[in-house]
Amino acid sequence: PVMNLRDLGADPVPVSVAGNDAYSEILVDMLRSKGIDSANIIKSKCYRVPVKTRVMAGSVHTVKQQVVRIDRYGSNPPGKEAESELIGRLLDLCGSKGTLLVSDYGGGIITDRVIRAVNEAAKKGVKVIVDSRYALKKFRHIATATPNETEAGPLVGMEEYGEEDAAKMARLLASAVKSKGMIITRGSRGMVVLEKKQIRRIPAFGGDEIVDVSGAGDTVSSIVAAALSCGASLYDAAFLANIGGGIVVMKRGAATVTAKELKKALNNGKA
Repeated sequence: PVMNLRDLGADPVPVSVAGNDAYSEILVDMLRSKGIDSANIIKSKCYRVPVKTRVMAGSVHTVKQQVVRIDRYGSNPPGKEAESELIGRLLDLCGSKGTLLVSDYGGGIITDRVIRAVNEAAKKGVKVIVDSRYALKKFRHIATATPNETEAGPLVGMEEYGEEDAAKMARLLASAVKSKGMIITRGSRGMVVLEKKQIRRIPAFGGDEIVDVSGAGDTVSSIVAAALSCGASLYDAAFLANIGGGIVVMKRGAATVTAKELKKALNNGKA
């Protein structure tokens, strides 16, 4: 999400934990190369950053396709000291009027204690947007979350669902996390948005020929966070995010979307 926000023209401040391993150094170097402040990336000797390796295959004259992805997650949490420092910096940076995007893929950093601190910040007025694969129902008072149907269904006890169930998912999840808004992403079927007790549907943007879905979720949550921080309504934020998601799936790899690309798409392809 940090790279997405930067390419949108925002000035994100990442707050996270890294280790003393080579991959952590690569991560910090990547942030610095984009002009992103890495001062709040806390170092922990007992933590290793998650690494995802995509194995591609294809000949010289064909488009390479992903065959398999190898995920390496560290087995140790960041530790109490790093956890406390993370919470302190989060609260200091957000104050009572900031915007906080929580990107949680189960890497061990977003602990129950961190979630409680985020919930307190949300209760005080911080706009919190959550993209959490496993812990969404632990959050409270958030501005919105951006789960896809596959993630949202089991969270509300819906292992099987049909065309009309996304709206029910949105209402149930919003109630569970005490939020007035919720966005359910549905891939080629667009989005369902709950705002002010009203359900609105957004059709998918773009064509059917998807190149790579890698990073689409990050693009959506980043655009939603950026738009809400500028005062947009949840529906307008989701509308923009839907366009961004439609653009990024036409790119190869974990790509990003620029503000210029969004503007061009909004103008029906006219720059």
